[in-house]
Amino acid sequence: MEPREMKRSFTVVGSLIAFLLQVALAPHIAILGVVPNLCLGFVVLNAMFCNSTRASLTGFVLGLLYGLTTQGPLGVMSLVLAVVGYSVSSLNKELFAGSWRVQALFLLVAAFFGELLYAGFLSILGDEPDFLRSVGMRVVPGTLYDAVFGLVVFPLIHRFGSGRKKDPNALKGKFD
Repeated sequence: MEPREMKRSFTVVGSLIAFLLQVALAPHIAILGVVPNLCLGFVVLNAMFCNSTRASLTGFVLGLLYGLTTQGPLGVMSLVLAVVGYSVSSLNKELFAGSWRVQALFLLVAAFFGELLYAGFLSILGDEPDFLRSVGMRVVPGTLYDAVFGLVVFPLIHRFGSGRKKDPNALKGKFD
């Protein structure tokens, strides 16, 4: 199975939708003060289906918009999402281009890495003084939130969003 490239329009429209949902919906569905990072979820999903340049640029722009709408330091989320987008795109093409189950697990790991990286930067900058408390109270629940978002959207992207070519022999049996 060859890797599929997502259309640019999907990246632009998906980024806008993710950002609008982040601003309008995410604060209202917070559980115990943990707000889902829908921008991180979209960056990971987008990076699975596009090249590393577009993935890191999408991460940077969404991170910048995220930083402008939150109380945290400006630029930290841009750096985190750009690194996560680049890493996921590079690793997904090389290692995890196989089954959707492996990619779903990879989504969970990438969301955890992104949340952990963000918490680490906040701890270094002094915005979050207790790193271990941040991991327990923000990173783990945030990862679960991001994973649920990703697992809801991932099958839709896989089914409708990929620019795959229709194979006329797709319905034939293996040994025909």
